[in-house]
Amino acid sequence: MPGISARGLSHEERRQLAVNLTRVLALYRPILDAYIIEFFTDNLWDTLPRSWQEALDGLNPPQLATLLLGMPGEGEVIRYRSVWPLTLLALKSTACALAFTRTPGFQTPSEFLENPSQSSRLTAPFRKHVRPKKQHEIRRLGELVKKLSDFTGCTQVVDVGSGQGHLSRFMALGLGLMVKSIEGDQRLVERAQRLDQELLQALEKEERRNPQICAARATASGAGPPAATESGCPSGPPGPGEPCGGLLQPSLTAGPTGGDAYSTGPAAVPTGAGLPC
Repeated sequence: MPGISARGLSHEERRQLAVNLTRVLALYRPILDAYIIEFFTDNLWDTLPRSWQEALDGLNPPQLATLLLGMPGEGEVIRYRSVWPLTLLALKSTACALAFTRTPGFQTPSEFLENPSQSSRLTAPFRKHVRPKKQHEIRRLGELVKKLSDFTGCTQVVDVGSGQGHLSRFMALGLGLMVKSIEGDQRLVERAQRLDQELLQALEKEERRNPQICAARATASGAGPPAATESGCPSGPPGPGEPCGGLLQPSLTAGPTGGDAYSTGPAAVPTGAGLPC
């Protein structure tokens, strides 16, 4: 499948592609938002049009893949065992027309030329425990959110489904955004809290190694002396629902990060202590 490459599109063509993608995704949202388990629990098969059921019933997985995903090459013919409804054929053709290319046609990002495992545009604390692909993603997405926040005057960002909090930590401590993270998987919440503590320790070490630099950052940010940890915060990792759940909050500039739907209180670090990115 050749697919679309956005690199060769003009601004207007990209805008139109986004409109088309949004329109198709909205039209077929009930199918796209469904989980495999819901096929059994919610009887999703019966939600399909009857004509679709008749066309797809009895096909094995390889046949489904060939008929739904395969597009005939020059001189090739895909044979259907029955006449497919136009709506199903239209979905197949539309999906193929709007699919992005899977053929690598790009150069290695400049940030990975020196070291393919470490982004040169992220400092070491933000790269720790993060794979190269994720490093690239959190940097690009974080910078985009920062630009949009500055452009629109947005003062708070919510990271829904924040996982281990890599993006939230970068936005809060690297870009100075006020961030609240929400994650429903308690295992990921606990992991995010541990990583929060590691990053907080890294900030403290940087302060001890470079007090003049940190003081200059604080002065440039209009910050006063370092803020103490919020009183009443228990030592050690908190449990669900307890305050001060390992969240980082550089007092005025960046908000809680690495948090979850159950843990809310911040442990404060000075404004301007966010690491350079």
